[in-house]
Amino acid sequence: MANDTDNIMLEILKKLQAGQSRLEDGQRQANERLAAIEHHMAGFHLSLTTHTDEMDTLKSRIDRIERRLELADDPQGDA
Repeated sequence: MANDTDNIMLEILKKLQAGQSRLEDGQRQANERLAAIEHHMAGFHLSLTTHTDEMDTLKSRIDRIERRLELADDPQGDA
């Protein structure tokens, strides 16, 4: 009788171990996917920052050109 109980417990423990292994694999895959998303978002943020800097530079240049051509409104409101 004790041998049957031991065998049943062994089978239960094997199933638990297999389930734990599947959970660990799933968690590992989720972590890998999250890392890929984080890398993608970091690249997107860097690209956005670069474009924002370029837009600021172009805006400054356009403002300077407008002032030289006297196309811009007076920033102090002394019109």
